[in-house]
Amino acid sequence: MRKLGPAALECTMMSNSGSTVRAVILAIILQATASAQTEQQPVTANLCDVFVSPAVYNQKVLSVEGVISPSYHSLFLSSPACRPKEDLDLTTEAILPLSWESIPNGKQLRRFLHRGKSASVRLVGTFEGDAHRYGPDGARFRFVIREISSVGKTPPNFHL
Repeated sequence: MRKLGPAALECTMMSNSGSTVRAVILAIILQATASAQTEQQPVTANLCDVFVSPAVYNQKVLSVEGVISPSYHSLFLSSPACRPKEDLDLTTEAILPLSWESIPNGKQLRRFLHRGKSASVRLVGTFEGDAHRYGPDGARFRFVIREISSVGKTPPNFHL
């Protein structure tokens, strides 16, 4: 085995550390790519079905149509197609993303909400429906929004 002089040894060590850095960067890129590929794709769901069978949809990324309504403390997501019953609590807190006003359709939704009006929406987000209550109003469910696909006026016969 041949002995390396100080300059050759330093060069070999720098080469090895450069290889290590490249390997770490490559591992990070591959992990980020794998995470992006495994991100849940939304499942189109009817809100009434979600409310009736929350365990089936809990922690799933859903694409839903409904109505967002402002209240004093929270936003609520509901569906004109299903009405609450005495034994069926449908209250759902809607959580907007941090930069919601800058995402597509965010400004349009803001116009409705700032006037205290409800808006008909198509959303993509994660449904949460386990055994505890959510938010300051104690909603039965929570829908964490990641995309506002469309915004429009509520149906004329819609009442909370």
